[in-house]
Amino acid sequence: MITEYGQYMPIAGSPGQLANYQEYAADSYPAKEVIPFGAAVQLSADGTGIVPVKTGGSPIGIALSRGIHDYTTNADDQKYLVGQPVPVVKRGNIFVVAGGDVTNGSTVQVDTATGKFIASGGIDFSRAVFRANAVADALVQIEINLP
Repeated sequence: MITEYGQYMPIAGSPGQLANYQEYAADSYPAKEVIPFGAAVQLSADGTGIVPVKTGGSPIGIALSRGIHDYTTNADDQKYLVGQPVPVVKRGNIFVVAGGDVTNGSTVQVDTATGKFIASGGIDFSRAVFRANAVADALVQIEINLP
C-alpha cells in the first residue's frame, strides 16, 4: 500500500504529467496549433491533427507533458509547437489545471476560454472524473477512459 505519494513517484509539478504508474494509453497526432502540456485536445477540422478544444468541440484526450523545462532561462517550453508530434492520453490518470472548485468523483468539463478543467459550464469531457478536490488554478488529478 502506498502511504506517501512522493515515495514512489515524483509529486505533480506540471499539467500533463501522469499521476501514477498505472497503465495508460496514448495516441500520437501532429499539432495543428500550439498546444500547452495538459490541454484537452480535439481533432482538427480536416482530421489530420489536433488542436486545443474549441466551443462545440469534442475532446479526444489530454496532451501529455514531455517533462522537460529549461529552468536556467525559465524558457517558455511547456507546450507543443505546430507540426510537433503530441502524445494524447486517452486512458489513465493525469494532472490538469482546475478552472474552479472541483470535487472528487465529479464529472469533468473543459472551459474553452481558459483551457482549464471545471465541473460544470463547459464542454463535456465524457468518461472522465476528478480524482481529488481542488480550487481554481491548482493541479488536480483526473481519470479518463476514452476509446
